[in-house]
Amino acid sequence: MMIIEVFVTLFLVWFIWFFINAYMKRKNMPAGPFPYPFVGKLPQIIFADPIRSFHKLAEKYGDIFTVTFPSGNAVIVSTASLAREARLAPGRQEDLMGKSPESIYPIDEIIGGIFAARDYSDAYLFEKKVFVSAMHIFEAGIEQAFAAIFSRQALISSIYQLFPFLCYLPTQFTWEIKRAKQIRETIFPKEYRAHQESYIPGTIRDLTDSFISAYEKELAKETREDIGTKDTGIPGLMLNVILGGSANSSTWLTWFFLYMVLYPNVQSKIHEELDKVVGRDRLPNWKDEKSFPYLQATLCEVGRTSGMMTLVGTNTIRDTTIAGYHIPKGTLVGLNVSKVHEDKREWSEPEEFKPERFLDKDAKFVGWNKLHGFMPFGIGRRECPGQDLARVIVELSFKRMYRQLFVNV
Repeated sequence: MMIIEVFVTLFLVWFIWFFINAYMKRKNMPAGPFPYPFVGKLPQIIFADPIRSFHKLAEKYGDIFTVTFPSGNAVIVSTASLAREARLAPGRQEDLMGKSPESIYPIDEIIGGIFAARDYSDAYLFEKKVFVSAMHIFEAGIEQAFAAIFSRQALISSIYQLFPFLCYLPTQFTWEIKRAKQIRETIFPKEYRAHQESYIPGTIRDLTDSFISAYEKELAKETREDIGTKDTGIPGLMLNVILGGSANSSTWLTWFFLYMVLYPNVQSKIHEELDKVVGRDRLPNWKDEKSFPYLQATLCEVGRTSGMMTLVGTNTIRDTTIAGYHIPKGTLVGLNVSKVHEDKREWSEPEEFKPERFLDKDAKFVGWNKLHGFMPFGIGRRECPGQDLARVIVELSFKRMYRQLFVNV
């Protein structure tokens, strides 16, 4: 009996400590559901719709709220105005540039902690310069394997964050992470070395050459020491392009063709635009980009209505504020993009598929970044740096496939 009494007493002491500790950590943060011990609000997230669950919380707690995961508290913002305040407010643009390993596991393991999976650091800033520079230099099957692995790990990863010892057990989850790492180490370093051996300065044959050129250019200007090495950095950046560019682009195209089936009137308008611009004697190319306003508008509307852009987040690298609330250092701040893209304060009839939203009164394309509530590539200092390349891939791939399908019609 004495042992039971001691155990009950210790449990009550711990429970009181947990309640007080959780309250003190959250008292100046946005309101939100109070967490359960150990698991936070994880059960409600993983056993319900992982996206709509945040929508329902927003309906109850407002446009900004706190939710607790096993890795810690997270703040979710659901409006374009709050997202812009959080990521673009003068003097605070760097506050949300963190990516803690706990919040993105197992992506950091699969990518190798390079660039998109790296926390805010000198190495990240250097890799970003190299990546952006390489995109400018470049200008104009593997991704499916990685994308499939990512999609299967999206929800189960939270359980492994809660119970880290599971990472050492021979499960399907750990096997797939090991497989992804093997793919990474088999393909990208080998391809990089082959390019490096035949690389001629000033001659850009492909994107890998662009990375080599940009890396050497930025390295010559760099004074910091902890920035990684070219032998690991460039293969990592190559993988980032595959995952952030090709995989996302193929997903966008898949949604695009689905919408073309659902909306044949939109399909007809795009077909007419293709006939008008390129005719039937040649294939479209990247130089035709500005000649397809309706196609570009339709691509944007697909990105808005499909919901394929869900929750994107980064960690605070120091204490900051959003909407007057205190956000402690290390907090994951998530942007509920799908909620923003259906916000009635930003869009009239948001449930309707209307490419014309992205055209001005003269039927000209308004641009990918002009509308306040449209942010498919994120926003701020850690928005997708390869978005220009991704847009070119999506637009050119679609135009070429579409022209091939209908060239003899």
